[in-house]
Amino acid sequence: MRSISILHISHISNYTPPVGYGGTELIVDLLAKHQREKGHDVKVLGVKPLGVNTDYPIIPLFSKPVKKPRLHHKLYTTLRSLINSLHVEVVHAHVQWLAPSIAFLKLFDKAVLLTLHADLSNNLASRILKVLKIPLIAISHTQKERLEGKGFKIFEVAYHGIEVDRYPFSKDKGDYLVYLGRIDSSKGVHIAVRASKRAGEKLVLMGPIADRSYFDALIRPFIDGRNLTYLGEVDFETKVEVLSHAKALIYPVQYEEFFGLAMVEALACGTPVIGFAKGSVREIVKNGVTGFVVNNEDEIIEAVKRLHIIDPLTCRRDVENRFSAENMIKKYEKIYAKLLRV
Repeated sequence: MRSISILHISHISNYTPPVGYGGTELIVDLLAKHQREKGHDVKVLGVKPLGVNTDYPIIPLFSKPVKKPRLHHKLYTTLRSLINSLHVEVVHAHVQWLAPSIAFLKLFDKAVLLTLHADLSNNLASRILKVLKIPLIAISHTQKERLEGKGFKIFEVAYHGIEVDRYPFSKDKGDYLVYLGRIDSSKGVHIAVRASKRAGEKLVLMGPIADRSYFDALIRPFIDGRNLTYLGEVDFETKVEVLSHAKALIYPVQYEEFFGLAMVEALACGTPVIGFAKGSVREIVKNGVTGFVVNNEDEIIEAVKRLHIIDPLTCRRDVENRFSAENMIKKYEKIYAKLLRV
């Protein structure tokens, strides 16, 4: 593909690149970095953390994250004039609440697309996206099926990718299971805690506390530093070190999650995943090959007993084949080419 000019619109409610937890911002950072390496002219509209250098320019709207960006109505007109003045060919948005602004850009012969990192709710932005037919990119076939059932037309499916080489691979596993993600009821962390205890396995938890009352009631009482350890929101090095030596990632998600990046990160380290048969778990985990897709707590315990049949190298290679950053970049280049008709 020829060199093109691309503007990514990231969240302004978090830093890009993310400081700590931030899945969408991580994907924006990877796209911008690798697209620039391939010779494209790339810019990012977002909030840059102080003291962090990036391989691409970030155009700041604010000096620090804005927690309720929808309340800043002036952003819509500001963004329209700013984006139009940048003379870019592709505007790649990653936040749905900007639908009024990005829809306006279609009038100026710009290729516009929106990657849906979350569900589309029944609000103004959703109605605008449906009426104006802005190309929507789903991050999984699970998401595509759900949204098409609501009347939205999905342009393409593009899986998230990771820089696989940054994830240490290990065949040698420790004596513990691991959970990675935010701590709240929708992630089923209490089920992971209970199942691990029943299976006689140690469990290590990593991730931010999203619901303090839930944590205090159902998680904290069982933390003893031996059978159950909570490490908090860890840095990248700690995360991958713990993942690479875990027997398995336990992922008892309670809702139709569109893409569970934690599962891909674990598999990249050669660590199998035991997850509930909801949402993207059924797409990411190959049952009996890279882990186990289960339906309840009892089946988690049974799956732990069968972990010996999973080959860590198969887990790693599956990520290389399906969820690498390189694959993600190639997929978006094909999408841009279709939109630009080049």
